[in-house]
Amino acid sequence: MDNTQNILLKAGGKEQVLVDFGAICEATTTEGLPKYATRPTLENLAKFITAQGVGPNKDLALFELCHLVYGVAALKGSEALVNFFISPHKATPAQYRDFLKGGDHENVHYMEDHIRLNIEGKCFDIRFGRMPFLVCLYEFLVAMDSFAHFAHFNDLFSVLIEQKLTDKALRDCTNALAAELRKYRIANLATAQADGKFVQVYKFLQEQSQQNQIILDDHSVLNFWCLHNGGKDYRGYRTVFDLFSDFAKSFEETQRIEASHNAQSLGVNREEGEVDIANDDVQSDMLADWVMPFNTFDQESFKDVRFFKKKTERNPVEKLMAYGPDALRLPLAFIRYEIFGQVQSGITNDLQVGRSKETLEQRITCEDVLTYEERIGQCEVILEHVKKLQASSLHVLSQKQDNVVAFPGGGAEAAQTAFKKMNRKGFDEMAFEQMDIFEQAAQALVVMERQLNKYLALLKERHITDQFDGDKTSFSTQFQNLYQEVLL
Repeated sequence: MDNTQNILLKAGGKEQVLVDFGAICEATTTEGLPKYATRPTLENLAKFITAQGVGPNKDLALFELCHLVYGVAALKGSEALVNFFISPHKATPAQYRDFLKGGDHENVHYMEDHIRLNIEGKCFDIRFGRMPFLVCLYEFLVAMDSFAHFAHFNDLFSVLIEQKLTDKALRDCTNALAAELRKYRIANLATAQADGKFVQVYKFLQEQSQQNQIILDDHSVLNFWCLHNGGKDYRGYRTVFDLFSDFAKSFEETQRIEASHNAQSLGVNREEGEVDIANDDVQSDMLADWVMPFNTFDQESFKDVRFFKKKTERNPVEKLMAYGPDALRLPLAFIRYEIFGQVQSGITNDLQVGRSKETLEQRITCEDVLTYEERIGQCEVILEHVKKLQASSLHVLSQKQDNVVAFPGGGAEAAQTAFKKMNRKGFDEMAFEQMDIFEQAAQALVVMERQLNKYLALLKERHITDQFDGDKTSFSTQFQNLYQEVLL
């Protein structure tokens, strides 16, 4: 069972919510491909359904959705709502950007990266990167309880788009949606565990911080895990990393939305309940809703072009690409996730299949893991491969009749050489018949290069390699304590 279903089960999800959520997971495009990406779209939907937010803001996505409904109707007409929200096409930022292009309205404007609603002198932006999740949320809401709420929600949205755009109208619609959703949660979720976990994280950060600052950094994750891993909820280091990532994202998203309405911003005043995310190196554009770049290469149309060898070129960076800005926000915590989290997963697997005590003892020592220096080297090798793929893709695109690829001095020859040396399936004369594939690939490869460059830079800035021996000792000691009963 995938992680999205587990999120619902851990919150006590009953059969109806599992069926409703499963229907969204199974939604497909006209090509038979999944409509929604598992991470982040479906995972974020599962977390929203289970109210994994902080305080009174756990339903802020409904507020955003109401803005989006109004914005689509204003730009393209109310008749376009069905085609926008119940579309048979892949839910991607590009899909929604193209759909809304050309639309304009006195209070709603199409921008390069978002649409902007002007509401009584205030601006509210909805990023195209946010729209796949909001569309997914819309489809879940109208399909809840076997479409029992469809007519009611349709009426709410109709009233909203037919009246003047005001903050009160948006909030009234949001509150009506939230009221129905609360009833649904009460009926279908046994508990909302995440709220209690977030409170526990917040109190931990309060106790660990000094003066009036509450700081969440890489060491917060390890310290929390060492303190709480004796209980079943926090036994896994990876579970704790995910919890802290969700906690940080929740505050950032709350800050973004509340700031758009001139609410008091989140900062570092402990008395006001504010939190400082210590790593400010994550660029704001990377904090937009992340789409895993490997999703591009998983499309059926890419099956005849081998961009990545699974074992040596994809697997080592798959989690880095899946987590995106979460890995950059807490880079040391993430490399611990990659290296020592894998050890713990191996221990769990050993126990499940009944491997020998000697095998467990050897794994617990952490003697056979990649060092941080080796991990950095591994990423650097894959980064070079990504750059070669970029050059090869640009060479292919430069052969288009309407070629707009501009190479620096000697760049064209270097790109051609890279293509010729790419001795693998699809990098031959047939490549020039598949321009659209290489165009999509070029865009995804830019994202991958940026992610790898930033991750490597952050690790090197923090002199991560100097911390490996200490981390190895810490994790080995924790594993010995956690699994001592099976070693006796």
